[in-house]
Amino acid sequence: MDLRVIDLTPASESQLQRAFDEVRDFATTDMDRGGPERWTYRMLPELAVQEELRRLACPQTVGKADAATLQPCRTWHYRSQDRHKVEQWGLPGGTWTYTAVFDGHMNHHTVDHISAALGPYLQDSLAAALRSEHSQSRLSSTLVSDTIRSSLAHLDSTLISDFLNVFPSSEPEELRRLEHSRVKQLLSTTPADRTSGHLKAARAFGGTTALVALVDPTESHLWIANVGDCVAVLGQKDTAGNWRGTVVNSIHNGSNPGELERIRTEHPDEPDCTWNNRVLGFLAPTRAIGDAWLKLPAVYAELTFSHLDADWLTAEVMEPHIPRIRTPPYLSSKPDVYHIPLKNADSGDRGQVSGHAAQPRILILCSDGLSDLYEGYSFQDMADEWVQTIGRELDSRSIPGPGAGHHANLALTLLREAIGGSDTQLVSRNLTVEMEERWMDDTTIVVLQLS
Repeated sequence: MDLRVIDLTPASESQLQRAFDEVRDFATTDMDRGGPERWTYRMLPELAVQEELRRLACPQTVGKADAATLQPCRTWHYRSQDRHKVEQWGLPGGTWTYTAVFDGHMNHHTVDHISAALGPYLQDSLAAALRSEHSQSRLSSTLVSDTIRSSLAHLDSTLISDFLNVFPSSEPEELRRLEHSRVKQLLSTTPADRTSGHLKAARAFGGTTALVALVDPTESHLWIANVGDCVAVLGQKDTAGNWRGTVVNSIHNGSNPGELERIRTEHPDEPDCTWNNRVLGFLAPTRAIGDAWLKLPAVYAELTFSHLDADWLTAEVMEPHIPRIRTPPYLSSKPDVYHIPLKNADSGDRGQVSGHAAQPRILILCSDGLSDLYEGYSFQDMADEWVQTIGRELDSRSIPGPGAGHHANLALTLLREAIGGSDTQLVSRNLTVEMEERWMDDTTIVVLQLS
Protein backbone atom coordinates (compact mmCIF):
# COMPACT_ATOMS: atom_id res chain seq x y z
CA MET A 1 0.00 0.00 0.00
CA ASP A 2 1.29 3.45 -0.94
CA LEU A 3 1.28 5.80 2.05
CA ARG A 4 1.60 9.52 1.66
CA VAL A 5 3.05 11.53 4.49
CA ILE A 6 2.07 15.17 4.72
CA ASP A 7 4.50 17.40 6.53
CA LEU A 8 2.74 20.34 8.20
CA THR A 9 4.87 23.24 9.24
CA PRO A 10 3.89 24.57 12.68
CA ALA A 11 2.15 27.92 12.53
CA SER A 12 4.19 30.95 13.37
CA GLU A 13 3.25 33.26 16.21
CA SER A 14 1.89 35.82 13.77
CA GLN A 15 -0.23 33.18 12.03
CA LEU A 16 -1.60 31.99 15.34
CA GLN A 17 -2.41 35.57 16.27
CA ARG A 18 -4.23 36.13 12.98
CA ALA A 19 -6.27 32.97 13.52
CA PHE A 20 -7.16 34.13 17.02
CA ASP A 21 -8.09 37.59 15.75
CA GLU A 22 -10.52 36.01 13.26
CA VAL A 23 -12.58 34.36 16.01
CA ARG A 24 -12.08 36.52 19.07
CA ASP A 25 -15.18 38.60 18.34
CA PHE A 26 -17.39 35.51 18.18
CA ALA A 27 -19.38 34.04 21.05
CA THR A 28 -22.12 31.46 21.55
CA THR A 29 -25.62 31.74 22.97
CA ASP A 30 -28.57 29.54 23.90
CA MET A 31 -30.91 32.36 22.76
CA ASP A 32 -32.53 32.25 26.22
CA ARG A 33 -33.98 28.83 25.44
CA GLY A 34 -32.19 27.08 28.29
CA GLY A 35 -31.33 23.92 26.32
CA PRO A 36 -27.95 22.43 25.43
CA GLU A 37 -27.87 23.82 21.91
CA ARG A 38 -25.65 26.81 21.19
CA TRP A 39 -25.46 29.20 18.26
CA THR A 40 -22.62 31.47 17.21
CA TYR A 41 -22.91 35.22 16.95
CA ARG A 42 -20.48 38.07 16.42
CA MET A 43 -19.81 40.80 18.95
CA LEU A 44 -19.86 44.13 17.13
CA PRO A 45 -18.48 47.45 18.35
CA GLU A 46 -21.05 50.22 18.73
CA LEU A 47 -20.43 51.88 15.36
CA ALA A 48 -20.68 48.50 13.61
CA VAL A 49 -23.92 47.76 15.49
CA GLN A 50 -25.41 51.01 14.22
CA GLU A 51 -24.27 50.29 10.67
CA GLU A 52 -25.59 46.71 10.70
CA LEU A 53 -28.95 47.77 12.11
CA ARG A 54 -29.33 50.43 9.43
CA ARG A 55 -28.38 47.93 6.74
CA LEU A 56 -30.90 45.33 7.88
CA ALA A 57 -33.75 47.67 8.88
CA CYS A 58 -33.70 49.95 5.80
CA PRO A 59 -34.86 53.12 7.63
CA GLN A 60 -37.00 55.51 5.60
CA THR A 61 -38.27 59.04 6.13
CA VAL A 62 -41.17 60.61 4.22
CA GLY A 63 -42.29 64.02 5.44
CA LYS A 64 -42.78 63.72 9.20
CA ALA A 65 -42.94 59.92 9.18
CA ASP A 66 -40.06 57.56 9.95
CA ALA A 67 -40.17 53.83 9.22
CA ALA A 68 -37.99 50.76 9.77
CA THR A 69 -38.50 47.02 9.34
CA LEU A 70 -36.39 44.10 10.55
CA GLN A 71 -36.10 40.36 10.06
CA PRO A 72 -32.47 39.47 10.75
CA CYS A 73 -32.75 35.78 9.76
CA ARG A 74 -30.95 35.32 6.42
CA THR A 75 -32.77 32.14 5.41
CA TRP A 76 -34.83 32.76 2.26
CA HIS A 77 -37.81 30.81 3.60
CA TYR A 78 -38.01 33.14 6.61
CA ARG A 79 -37.69 36.45 4.78
CA SER A 80 -40.00 39.12 6.17
CA GLN A 81 -43.71 39.05 5.39
CA ASP A 82 -44.20 42.57 6.81
CA ARG A 83 -44.84 45.49 4.49
CA HIS A 84 -45.38 49.19 5.17
CA LYS A 85 -46.35 52.33 3.29
CA VAL A 86 -45.69 56.01 3.99
CA GLU A 87 -47.20 58.34 1.40
CA GLN A 88 -48.46 61.88 0.96
CA TRP A 89 -51.52 62.36 -1.24
CA GLY A 90 -52.57 65.54 -2.99
CA LEU A 91 -56.37 65.46 -2.64
CA PRO A 92 -59.18 68.03 -2.80
CA GLY A 93 -58.50 70.41 0.09
CA GLY A 94 -54.77 69.69 0.52
CA THR A 95 -52.18 67.02 1.25
CA TRP A 96 -53.16 63.96 3.27
CA THR A 97 -50.70 61.60 4.98
CA TYR A 98 -51.24 57.86 4.54
CA THR A 99 -49.30 55.35 6.63
CA ALA A 100 -49.92 51.63 6.86
CA VAL A 101 -48.41 48.44 8.25
CA PHE A 102 -49.25 44.99 6.87
CA ASP A 103 -48.26 41.67 8.46
CA GLY A 104 -48.60 38.78 6.01
CA HIS A 105 -48.91 35.08 6.73
CA MET A 106 -48.99 31.80 4.77
CA ASN A 107 -47.26 33.37 1.75
CA HIS A 108 -46.06 36.66 0.26
CA HIS A 109 -48.66 36.90 -2.51
CA THR A 110 -51.47 38.35 -0.42
CA VAL A 111 -49.48 40.91 1.53
CA ASP A 112 -47.65 42.04 -1.63
CA HIS A 113 -50.94 42.53 -3.46
CA ILE A 114 -52.88 44.21 -0.65
CA SER A 115 -50.06 46.53 0.43
CA ALA A 116 -49.67 47.67 -3.20
CA ALA A 117 -53.39 47.92 -4.00
CA LEU A 118 -54.90 49.49 -0.89
CA GLY A 119 -53.20 52.88 -1.13
CA PRO A 120 -54.22 53.68 -4.74
CA TYR A 121 -57.75 52.35 -4.25
CA LEU A 122 -58.27 54.27 -1.00
CA GLN A 123 -56.75 57.42 -2.50
CA ASP A 124 -59.11 57.34 -5.47
CA SER A 125 -62.11 56.54 -3.26
CA LEU A 126 -61.26 59.31 -0.82
CA ALA A 127 -60.75 61.85 -3.61
CA ALA A 128 -64.17 60.99 -5.03
CA ALA A 129 -65.77 61.23 -1.58
CA LEU A 130 -64.15 64.60 -0.87
CA ARG A 131 -65.28 65.99 -4.21
CA SER A 132 -68.82 64.99 -3.34
CA GLU A 133 -68.71 67.06 -0.14
CA HIS A 134 -70.55 70.35 -0.45
CA SER A 135 -68.12 72.17 1.86
CA GLN A 136 -64.44 71.26 2.14
CA SER A 137 -64.18 73.34 5.32
CA ARG A 138 -66.58 71.00 7.15
CA LEU A 139 -65.01 67.61 6.70
CA SER A 140 -67.26 64.70 7.61
CA SER A 141 -65.37 62.25 9.83
CA THR A 142 -67.98 59.59 9.09
CA LEU A 143 -67.40 59.98 5.36
CA VAL A 144 -63.68 59.26 5.74
CA SER A 145 -64.29 56.38 8.15
CA ASP A 146 -66.78 54.79 5.77
CA THR A 147 -64.39 55.23 2.85
CA ILE A 148 -61.58 53.41 4.67
CA ARG A 149 -63.95 50.67 5.79
CA SER A 150 -65.41 50.11 2.31
CA SER A 151 -61.95 50.13 0.68
CA LEU A 152 -60.67 47.34 2.92
CA ALA A 153 -63.89 45.35 2.41
CA HIS A 154 -63.66 45.77 -1.37
CA LEU A 155 -60.13 44.42 -1.60
CA ASP A 156 -60.96 41.39 0.56
CA SER A 157 -64.13 40.56 -1.36
CA THR A 158 -62.29 40.98 -4.67
CA LEU A 159 -59.61 38.49 -3.63
CA ILE A 160 -62.27 35.91 -2.81
CA SER A 161 -64.50 36.53 -5.83
CA ASP A 162 -61.50 36.30 -8.18
CA PHE A 163 -60.66 32.93 -6.64
CA LEU A 164 -64.25 31.65 -6.84
CA ASN A 165 -64.42 32.59 -10.52
CA VAL A 166 -61.59 30.14 -11.23
CA PHE A 167 -64.06 27.27 -10.82
CA PRO A 168 -66.87 26.39 -13.28
CA SER A 169 -69.47 25.96 -10.51
CA SER A 170 -70.25 27.12 -7.00
CA GLU A 171 -72.09 23.94 -6.03
CA PRO A 172 -70.02 21.86 -3.57
CA GLU A 173 -71.09 18.49 -4.97
CA GLU A 174 -70.33 19.54 -8.53
CA LEU A 175 -66.92 20.77 -7.44
CA ARG A 176 -66.17 17.48 -5.70
CA ARG A 177 -66.97 15.59 -8.92
CA LEU A 178 -64.32 17.49 -10.88
CA GLU A 179 -61.52 15.30 -12.21
CA HIS A 180 -58.17 15.73 -10.45
CA SER A 181 -56.53 16.70 -13.72
CA ARG A 182 -59.16 19.38 -14.28
CA VAL A 183 -58.61 20.91 -10.83
CA LYS A 184 -54.85 20.83 -11.42
CA GLN A 185 -55.40 22.66 -14.69
CA LEU A 186 -57.65 25.28 -13.08
CA LEU A 187 -55.05 25.98 -10.38
CA SER A 188 -52.02 25.88 -12.66
CA THR A 189 -49.83 28.76 -13.69
CA THR A 190 -47.58 29.83 -16.52
CA PRO A 191 -44.63 32.22 -16.34
CA ALA A 192 -45.65 35.90 -16.16
CA ASP A 193 -49.36 34.99 -16.09
CA ARG A 194 -50.90 37.52 -13.70
CA THR A 195 -54.43 36.19 -14.19
CA SER A 196 -53.79 32.50 -13.56
CA GLY A 197 -55.82 30.34 -11.21
CA HIS A 198 -52.61 29.65 -9.30
CA LEU A 199 -52.04 33.34 -8.50
CA LYS A 200 -55.70 33.93 -7.63
CA ALA A 201 -55.64 30.96 -5.25
CA ALA A 202 -52.37 32.11 -3.70
CA ARG A 203 -53.69 35.63 -3.10
CA ALA A 204 -56.95 34.35 -1.66
CA PHE A 205 -55.50 31.60 0.56
CA GLY A 206 -52.65 33.67 1.93
CA GLY A 207 -53.53 36.41 4.37
CA THR A 208 -52.49 39.70 5.85
CA THR A 209 -53.41 42.03 8.66
CA ALA A 210 -53.72 45.75 7.95
CA LEU A 211 -53.26 48.81 10.15
CA VAL A 212 -53.98 52.07 8.33
CA ALA A 213 -53.70 55.70 9.43
CA LEU A 214 -54.86 58.86 7.64
CA VAL A 215 -54.18 62.44 8.69
CA ASP A 216 -56.02 65.35 7.05
CA PRO A 217 -54.20 68.38 5.58
CA THR A 218 -54.72 70.56 8.67
CA GLU A 219 -53.58 67.80 11.07
CA SER A 220 -56.87 68.28 12.90
CA HIS A 221 -58.10 64.72 12.39
CA LEU A 222 -56.60 61.25 12.56
CA TRP A 223 -58.28 58.05 11.38
CA ILE A 224 -56.98 54.61 12.28
CA ALA A 225 -58.37 51.39 10.84
CA ASN A 226 -57.32 47.96 12.02
CA VAL A 227 -57.86 44.40 10.79
CA GLY A 228 -55.75 41.97 12.80
CA ASP A 229 -53.14 42.22 15.55
CA CYS A 230 -50.95 45.18 14.62
CA VAL A 231 -50.79 47.94 17.23
CA ALA A 232 -51.39 51.71 17.05
CA VAL A 233 -50.19 53.89 19.93
CA LEU A 234 -50.85 57.60 20.27
CA GLY A 235 -48.30 59.45 22.39
CA GLN A 236 -48.45 62.92 23.87
CA LYS A 237 -46.30 65.10 26.07
CA ASP A 238 -48.31 66.57 28.92
CA THR A 239 -47.96 70.01 30.49
CA ALA A 240 -45.56 68.59 33.09
CA GLY A 241 -43.22 67.40 30.36
CA ASN A 242 -44.02 63.70 30.71
CA TRP A 243 -44.65 61.46 27.71
CA ARG A 244 -47.64 59.12 27.92
CA GLY A 245 -48.97 56.54 25.47
CA THR A 246 -52.43 55.21 24.67
CA VAL A 247 -53.13 52.01 22.71
CA VAL A 248 -55.77 53.10 20.21
CA ASN A 249 -57.02 49.86 18.68
CA SER A 250 -58.46 46.59 19.84
CA ILE A 251 -56.17 43.63 19.09
CA HIS A 252 -57.76 41.03 16.84
CA ASN A 253 -56.14 37.76 17.88
CA GLY A 254 -56.52 34.89 20.32
CA SER A 255 -55.13 36.91 23.23
CA ASN A 256 -58.30 39.04 23.15
CA PRO A 257 -61.11 37.25 25.06
CA GLY A 258 -63.72 39.39 23.31
CA GLU A 259 -62.61 38.16 19.90
CA LEU A 260 -62.66 34.51 20.96
CA GLU A 261 -66.12 34.96 22.47
CA ARG A 262 -67.38 36.58 19.25
CA ILE A 263 -66.30 33.57 17.19
CA ARG A 264 -67.71 31.06 19.69
CA THR A 265 -71.03 32.88 19.72
CA GLU A 266 -71.17 32.73 15.92
CA HIS A 267 -70.41 28.96 16.02
CA PRO A 268 -72.02 27.73 19.26
CA ASP A 269 -71.94 24.00 18.46
CA GLU A 270 -68.31 23.90 17.31
CA PRO A 271 -65.87 23.65 20.23
CA ASP A 272 -62.89 23.55 17.83
CA CYS A 273 -63.73 26.89 16.21
CA THR A 274 -61.18 28.58 18.51
CA TRP A 275 -59.08 25.63 19.54
CA ASN A 276 -55.79 26.56 21.29
CA ASN A 277 -56.78 30.26 21.06
CA ARG A 278 -56.46 30.11 17.29
CA VAL A 279 -59.11 30.16 14.58
CA LEU A 280 -59.82 26.46 13.91
CA GLY A 281 -56.64 25.76 15.85
CA PHE A 282 -54.55 27.29 13.05
CA LEU A 283 -54.58 31.07 12.67
CA ALA A 284 -53.61 33.49 15.46
CA PRO A 285 -55.30 36.65 14.05
CA THR A 286 -59.08 36.56 14.36
CA ARG A 287 -59.54 39.10 11.57
CA ALA A 288 -57.55 39.34 8.37
CA ILE A 289 -57.73 40.07 4.66
CA GLY A 290 -57.56 36.92 2.54
CA ASP A 291 -57.43 33.48 4.23
CA ALA A 292 -60.34 32.45 2.01
CA TRP A 293 -60.30 28.86 3.22
CA LEU A 294 -61.52 30.12 6.62
CA LYS A 295 -64.36 32.06 4.97
CA LEU A 296 -65.67 29.59 2.37
CA PRO A 297 -67.23 26.10 2.35
CA ALA A 298 -64.79 23.27 3.05
CA VAL A 299 -64.77 22.03 -0.54
CA TYR A 300 -62.55 24.93 -1.62
CA ALA A 301 -59.96 24.02 1.00
CA GLU A 302 -60.17 20.37 -0.04
CA LEU A 303 -59.50 21.17 -3.69
CA THR A 304 -56.84 23.80 -3.15
CA PHE A 305 -54.82 22.04 -0.46
CA SER A 306 -54.77 18.85 -2.55
CA HIS A 307 -54.02 20.33 -5.97
CA LEU A 308 -52.22 23.68 -5.63
CA ASP A 309 -48.51 23.24 -6.31
CA ALA A 310 -46.85 25.83 -4.06
CA ASP A 311 -43.75 25.84 -1.87
CA TRP A 312 -45.63 27.71 0.89
CA LEU A 313 -48.39 25.12 1.13
CA THR A 314 -48.02 21.69 2.74
CA ALA A 315 -51.11 19.55 2.31
CA GLU A 316 -50.16 17.29 5.22
CA VAL A 317 -50.15 20.28 7.55
CA MET A 318 -53.33 21.93 6.27
CA GLU A 319 -55.66 19.01 5.53
CA PRO A 320 -56.27 18.03 9.21
CA HIS A 321 -58.00 21.40 9.70
CA ILE A 322 -60.55 20.81 6.92
CA PRO A 323 -63.00 18.67 8.96
CA ARG A 324 -63.41 21.62 11.36
CA ILE A 325 -64.86 23.77 8.56
CA ARG A 326 -68.61 23.33 9.12
CA THR A 327 -70.30 26.75 9.18
CA PRO A 328 -67.97 29.34 7.62
CA PRO A 329 -66.96 32.10 7.77
CA TYR A 330 -64.79 31.76 10.87
CA LEU A 331 -62.53 34.70 10.10
CA SER A 332 -63.73 38.30 9.81
CA SER A 333 -62.29 41.02 7.61
CA LYS A 334 -64.32 43.79 9.27
CA PRO A 335 -62.06 46.63 10.41
CA ASP A 336 -62.39 48.70 13.54
CA VAL A 337 -62.17 52.35 12.48
CA TYR A 338 -61.33 55.12 14.95
CA HIS A 339 -61.64 58.86 14.41
CA ILE A 340 -59.42 60.93 16.71
CA PRO A 341 -59.79 64.72 16.73
CA LEU A 342 -56.32 66.22 17.22
CA LYS A 343 -57.45 69.78 17.93
CA ASN A 344 -60.16 71.01 20.30
CA ALA A 345 -61.22 67.42 20.96
CA ASP A 346 -64.12 67.03 23.32
CA SER A 347 -65.85 63.87 22.13
CA GLY A 348 -66.18 60.86 24.36
CA ASP A 349 -66.61 58.27 21.61
CA ARG A 350 -64.61 55.07 21.93
CA GLY A 351 -61.18 55.41 20.40
CA GLN A 352 -61.07 59.19 20.71
CA VAL A 353 -58.22 60.76 22.64
CA SER A 354 -58.70 64.32 23.81
CA GLY A 355 -55.92 66.89 23.84
CA HIS A 356 -54.67 70.25 22.66
CA ALA A 357 -52.71 71.05 19.54
CA ALA A 358 -50.00 72.86 21.53
CA GLN A 359 -48.68 69.61 23.01
CA PRO A 360 -46.37 67.42 20.87
CA ARG A 361 -47.94 64.20 19.66
CA ILE A 362 -46.64 61.10 17.96
CA LEU A 363 -48.34 58.10 16.37
CA ILE A 364 -46.69 54.67 16.39
CA LEU A 365 -47.89 51.93 14.04
CA CYS A 366 -46.24 48.52 14.34
CA SER A 367 -46.63 44.87 13.49
CA ASP A 368 -47.05 42.42 16.35
CA GLY A 369 -43.34 41.60 16.16
CA LEU A 370 -42.63 44.70 18.25
CA SER A 371 -45.11 43.79 20.97
CA ASP A 372 -43.67 40.24 21.01
CA LEU A 373 -40.33 41.78 22.04
CA TYR A 374 -42.07 43.22 25.14
CA GLU A 375 -43.37 39.94 26.50
CA GLY A 376 -44.62 40.33 30.07
CA TYR A 377 -45.55 43.99 29.65
CA SER A 378 -49.14 45.16 29.96
CA PHE A 379 -50.38 47.04 26.90
CA GLN A 380 -50.34 50.28 28.88
CA ASP A 381 -46.77 49.77 30.14
CA MET A 382 -45.68 48.80 26.64
CA ALA A 383 -47.29 51.92 25.12
CA ASP A 384 -45.65 54.17 27.72
CA GLU A 385 -42.26 52.53 27.15
CA TRP A 386 -42.44 53.06 23.39
CA VAL A 387 -43.62 56.65 23.64
CA GLN A 388 -41.03 57.56 26.28
CA THR A 389 -38.25 56.07 24.14
CA ILE A 390 -39.24 58.27 21.22
CA GLY A 391 -40.00 61.21 23.51
CA ARG A 392 -36.44 61.16 24.89
CA GLU A 393 -35.08 61.37 21.36
CA LEU A 394 -37.41 64.27 20.49
CA ASP A 395 -36.58 66.10 23.72
CA SER A 396 -32.84 65.73 23.07
CA ARG A 397 -33.19 67.64 19.82
CA SER A 398 -33.80 70.87 21.72
CA ILE A 399 -30.60 70.49 23.77
CA PRO A 400 -27.58 72.38 22.37
CA GLY A 401 -24.48 70.28 21.87
CA PRO A 402 -22.31 68.38 19.38
CA GLY A 403 -25.27 66.36 18.13
CA ALA A 404 -27.57 69.33 17.62
CA GLY A 405 -29.19 69.31 14.21
CA HIS A 406 -28.81 65.55 13.76
CA HIS A 407 -32.21 63.89 13.83
CA ALA A 408 -32.21 60.14 14.31
CA ASN A 409 -34.85 58.05 12.57
CA LEU A 410 -37.50 57.63 15.30
CA ALA A 411 -38.61 54.18 14.13
CA LEU A 412 -35.00 52.99 14.14
CA THR A 413 -34.55 54.46 17.64
CA LEU A 414 -37.49 52.44 18.95
CA LEU A 415 -36.36 49.31 17.12
CA ARG A 416 -32.88 49.59 18.65
CA GLU A 417 -34.38 49.88 22.13
CA ALA A 418 -36.60 46.83 21.54
CA ILE A 419 -33.76 44.51 20.53
CA GLY A 420 -31.42 45.46 23.35
CA GLY A 421 -31.01 49.23 23.62
CA SER A 422 -27.62 50.18 25.07
CA ASP A 423 -26.66 46.51 25.60
CA THR A 424 -24.34 46.21 22.62
CA GLN A 425 -23.75 42.50 23.22
CA LEU A 426 -27.49 41.73 23.21
CA VAL A 427 -28.09 43.82 20.08
CA SER A 428 -25.11 42.11 18.39
CA ARG A 429 -26.57 38.71 19.26
CA ASN A 430 -30.01 39.59 17.89
CA LEU A 431 -28.55 40.92 14.64
CA THR A 432 -25.83 38.36 13.86
CA VAL A 433 -26.70 35.01 15.48
CA GLU A 434 -26.21 32.17 13.00
CA MET A 435 -29.49 30.24 13.05
CA GLU A 436 -31.38 28.62 10.19
CA GLU A 437 -34.75 29.44 11.78
CA ARG A 438 -36.27 32.75 12.87
CA TRP A 439 -35.40 33.87 16.37
CA MET A 440 -37.70 36.91 16.30
CA ASP A 441 -40.88 37.80 14.46
CA ASP A 442 -40.89 40.24 11.57
CA THR A 443 -40.93 43.69 13.16
CA THR A 444 -42.05 46.87 11.40
CA ILE A 445 -42.43 50.32 12.94
CA VAL A 446 -43.77 53.58 11.54
CA VAL A 447 -43.57 56.75 13.68
CA LEU A 448 -45.47 59.85 12.60
CA GLN A 449 -45.00 63.24 14.26
CA LEU A 450 -48.40 64.90 14.44
CA SER A 451 -47.40 68.30 15.77
